[in-house]
Amino acid sequence: MTLAPAARPRRAARLISRLERSGISLRMARGAVWSVGGNAAGMAVSFVVQVILARSLAATQYGVYAYALAWVNVAVLIGKLEFDTAAIRFVGAYDGQRDDAKLHGFLRYAGGMVARVAIVVAVVAALGVWLFRSHLPDTVGGLAIGGAAFLVPLTALMMFGGSVLQGFQRVPQSQLPPLLLRPAVFGAGVLLATLGLGRTLDVGAAITLNAFATAVALAASLFFVLRALPPGARHAAPAFEKPVWTRAVRGFLVISAAQLILSQQADILVIGTMLGPRDAGLYSVASQLATLIGFAATAIVFVVLPVVSSLYAQKRRAELQRLVVRIVQACAAVSIPITALLFLGGHFILGWYGADFEDARVLMMILSSAQLFHATIGIISGFLLTMTGHEWEASRVIVGTALLNLALVFVLTPLLGAPGAALATALAGIVKLSLLWWYARRFVGITVLPYLPAVAQAEGPA
Repeated sequence: MTLAPAARPRRAARLISRLERSGISLRMARGAVWSVGGNAAGMAVSFVVQVILARSLAATQYGVYAYALAWVNVAVLIGKLEFDTAAIRFVGAYDGQRDDAKLHGFLRYAGGMVARVAIVVAVVAALGVWLFRSHLPDTVGGLAIGGAAFLVPLTALMMFGGSVLQGFQRVPQSQLPPLLLRPAVFGAGVLLATLGLGRTLDVGAAITLNAFATAVALAASLFFVLRALPPGARHAAPAFEKPVWTRAVRGFLVISAAQLILSQQADILVIGTMLGPRDAGLYSVASQLATLIGFAATAIVFVVLPVVSSLYAQKRRAELQRLVVRIVQACAAVSIPITALLFLGGHFILGWYGADFEDARVLMMILSSAQLFHATIGIISGFLLTMTGHEWEASRVIVGTALLNLALVFVLTPLLGAPGAALATALAGIVKLSLLWWYARRFVGITVLPYLPAVAQAEGPA
């Protein structure tokens, strides 16, 4: 049965009203659709590219590639100084307040710091690796070292640009360069090198192609930032709040460093060092597949972060509580089916990477279980603290569990091999999520649940 033309606007109005009563504005809903769609498309492109790359390099060489990129991620963390995370908070606040002077000042100061520090980190790291190149695998030559060095500032600036666009609530523009353009250009380069030119791809060529794709994505990101910048901010005299910015950045940096220790990237570094490149390659593929569980959830949370900060600042706690419930429900709706797919069809999916990678199934199942907890409850619990000025409370939890993870990894990896590292990360992650949940309830006054708590129901609309 089709609706009469006059009935369609009324139905649309009722749907919009229902969304707003549940704490979700029409703009947020549209942003969420764009974000989920962009993440899904990027996930699909990245998956295909990684399958092609893994089949081209095979397990051992792919492990060397993953090991090198894990070190690049460490250098990027230092280089960007977490000004990308700060950009979501401060760009959103200054843009909402129409404070063009502080917006101009933040972008000039933060962008300059990221560029300078990332270049210095890249140069120092490249020199250090070059001096100790005799201790590295033969495939890590000058081309791989140079490509990895270029990747550091390019990636740091691309991430900063994406966060600036997120602060402006330009969801499609913030996602297009890193999630779609970068893997598409990288995949095209891999296909051209292997099929078009008939070359055998090695680690150095793969890293260099990655750097080129990142440069293209960075150029697109900067173009979108210039278009999103309000005209008033372009010509306003910059005003600087350096003490406020640096204090926030210090808290974010501590959190991110600890998060890196808790991540699969740190596990790849440990496994590559203790067990060898083949195990690192298997772990890398397993972690990539497990990370798919959190892609859609991250996309949903990506849209609402500025709203979380705004509702908390306006003391609209009842609305914030209802919004958090809807976020958890949405994250569960998109994460549980992906988890089920990996558990039921994991062996078949791993076979796409090549016969060697089918040995990663146990790793994938352990990491997928931990990712499901993170995608449904953990991700919003952490952001509730960092987006409401409680980044130092969050940092204590994350640093403590990061140290726990390090201890477990160094104990369990020699005993159980790569599955021991996965189990250590999963256990430390569950401890972290439990503590973040409790801290969010204590400091923010919000309970992260898939249903509305009785206290919030009694309060009613704010």
